[in-house]
Amino acid sequence: MLTTLASLPILTRWLSRLYEVPLSQIDEVLARGPYGAILVLGGTVDPVASRPGFVEGNDSFERLTAAAAMYRAGAAPLVIASGGTNSLTFLKEKEGPYMAELLELMGVPRTNIIIEFTSRNTYENILYSKKILETLHSTDTSGSPHSAPVLLVSSAWHLPRAIAICKKQGLPVHPFSVDSQAEPLLLPADLFPDAWALTRTTRLIREWIGLAFYKVLGRM
Repeated sequence: MLTTLASLPILTRWLSRLYEVPLSQIDEVLARGPYGAILVLGGTVDPVASRPGFVEGNDSFERLTAAAAMYRAGAAPLVIASGGTNSLTFLKEKEGPYMAELLELMGVPRTNIIIEFTSRNTYENILYSKKILETLHSTDTSGSPHSAPVLLVSSAWHLPRAIAICKKQGLPVHPFSVDSQAEPLLLPADLFPDAWALTRTTRLIREWIGLAFYKVLGRM
């Protein structure tokens, strides 16, 4: 019974609408800039199935396209591609280099991409990326201010947890939300169970568990 309910697209869309950060509009986000950097979080490619020159993306690929679009629009001078591995069997296969490869294909110069590839989860994405930013600031002799927020690019359903971690870490960010699960209803199709809806509902449940777990650990 619970599985059937979780498989209903109408329920998935409703839960997503309640939880997600609303989708961002480029013009509105640019008006709030400039930003010190664009931080795009991993979960966009499959490093195990990929090889140089042939990158296997997944259904959160919009994170990369949005980061590249915001860079091309002049939102920030650099992009941090943050993605390591959470696999216990493929420890050497990292997301970051493949993310950088795709960002370069989408118009971001390789010299303006910083790869963070040691993280294993969202918390470490943000923790290690913050350290990269602090290192950049400490070695910058231009005299420019470092108070500009970071543009945090991730999926609408992932951003609530990511933003909470940034606040705990003292990293000022402005979210750029993509990849929403709260699409408009499609009737009557959304009244019938669907395997993809079950996947999306499961994703939400995992996010809620992650929120609770991180809260207990003091990570947010």
